[in-house]
Amino acid sequence: MKRIPQDVGRGRRLVLILAFLLPCVLLFQFLRQFTIGAGTMPYLMWETSAAVSSDGAERFFDPMEGPPALKEGEFFRFSVTLPEREGYGSWLIFENSGVALTVTVDGTSLYVSTSELLPDTANLGQVHLPLPPGGGERLVMELRPLGETMNQFPPLLRLTDDPSNIKGIMAIANHFAFPAGATALALFLLWGLFLLGVLRGAADPRLLLPILAAVGLTVYPIALSCGYYFLPEPWRSLFIWDGILVLSGLLMLLFLFLGRSRDFLRTLGWTVPWSAVVLGCGWAVSALRGGYLASYLSLELDSIRNGYFSGLLYWVTVWLVGVCVGLSAWELVRTLVQTTSSARALALKNELVMENYRSIETRLRESAAMRHEFSHQLTALSVMYEEGDLEGIGRLLTDWKGRNLQLAQPRFTEHIAVNAILQSAAARAEEANIRFEANVLLPRDLPIPNEDLCTLLLNLLDNALEGAAKCPRETEPFIRLRLSVRGGFFAVFCENSFNGQVVLGQDGRLHTTKADPETHGFGLPLMRRVAEKYKSILDVSHTGGVFVVQTALKLPEPAASQKQKNSGED
Repeated sequence: MKRIPQDVGRGRRLVLILAFLLPCVLLFQFLRQFTIGAGTMPYLMWETSAAVSSDGAERFFDPMEGPPALKEGEFFRFSVTLPEREGYGSWLIFENSGVALTVTVDGTSLYVSTSELLPDTANLGQVHLPLPPGGGERLVMELRPLGETMNQFPPLLRLTDDPSNIKGIMAIANHFAFPAGATALALFLLWGLFLLGVLRGAADPRLLLPILAAVGLTVYPIALSCGYYFLPEPWRSLFIWDGILVLSGLLMLLFLFLGRSRDFLRTLGWTVPWSAVVLGCGWAVSALRGGYLASYLSLELDSIRNGYFSGLLYWVTVWLVGVCVGLSAWELVRTLVQTTSSARALALKNELVMENYRSIETRLRESAAMRHEFSHQLTALSVMYEEGDLEGIGRLLTDWKGRNLQLAQPRFTEHIAVNAILQSAAARAEEANIRFEANVLLPRDLPIPNEDLCTLLLNLLDNALEGAAKCPRETEPFIRLRLSVRGGFFAVFCENSFNGQVVLGQDGRLHTTKADPETHGFGLPLMRRVAEKYKSILDVSHTGGVFVVQTALKLPEPAASQKQKNSGED
């Protein structure tokens, strides 16, 4: 027997979650490269540092301890070996204010300057010297102070391919712009969800709270980092007000506790440990690789210890906005899917109702014809009675009994809804010359709503009738149904003959064989949903020319016994 695999919904959800997270991680790693500006300008450490007298005698010292006092005619001399360089984009950078200096490379003069340091100035003059490809050359810098105030000592020598530090500037800008861009995206998504609710006539005014919080989280970091260059001072002062972060956090707390559903809050609760796990893993990887995240978290912890909570408040609020955007979008998608499924189920039920109506209409026409014929036969019976034709009267009564048996509907069970469904299916089977057998042992009442019973049994019998109707002519089509209640379960077993042809999708499940699959193929998914609702699975199998569907729904406990059970546990 070839069996259909069991429901793989849980595994499929896990695959879809991973399929969502993987591109997010890859995109995050890609964008992170645009926020890294460190390491592009390595410092060259001086190998020798000496005070040189007019006769060439050298007095070596440790430059990290500060400049020693110079005697008459002395100057400073520093030397270092240049590292390997490729291409034509290497630049040598250092400051030269308040000194007269000479730079030579392997004895060849490279740069000579005299630069005074004017009073009441904060910035230092900076020199950019292009270097050809190479490596191993000896660079010597001779430095003579021009006054009491001198530039940085010792001179900070850097080798870079980006003398204007454009990469570092862009990295710092992106460092603030990317979080602001993320909150701006969340802002537009929330606004879109709100407007979509307005369009559907079910606007959620609570969404305005995270929308306002996202506005604050968007303008605050941008104004704080770049507002000095792009915003008028009054606007900048307004946007960098620390109260924006506090108000954003309060708005998110109000959003969470303002009538949110239990499912929403429960899912939000699960995201807290998972987010902590993700953050912990990111910190561990960053710490092992010497990355930025570990050092940034360390700085944030130091800020918290010193009583500064703005960074913590900002990131917690950003996390809350992001999670609420995801959960709100998920709620909307789930509502749309449920609405679509309900519409499809309703269309299917309407189709089945119309078929039942046509069956009843046929019965009514037959009954009207029988009543019309009965009036004529009653006249004939009266004539036979007057003539004493007892044999004719007997034949007429026997004919009436046979027709009465044909019109009488069988009673399968005391359960009204199930009995009506089975009577309709039996009538349709009779019209299609399908042998219909039903063994039903059910009480008058079941703790399962009629809506779920109709969804399960109507789809089950509709598929069985459709399959049996396609049997080859040489075989007798049949449907055998067993319904019973045992040990707290509603057991359903249905087998029917069919032509042996099935269509399996990539998920291993049966697909409809009808010509218009877009408007059909909902029977099995709807039945599976009912089975899952009552802690069961829908087992579907086929062998040869027999198709089998079975399940066992766990009956809900009555309210009184459930209350007694809960009080006993307490």
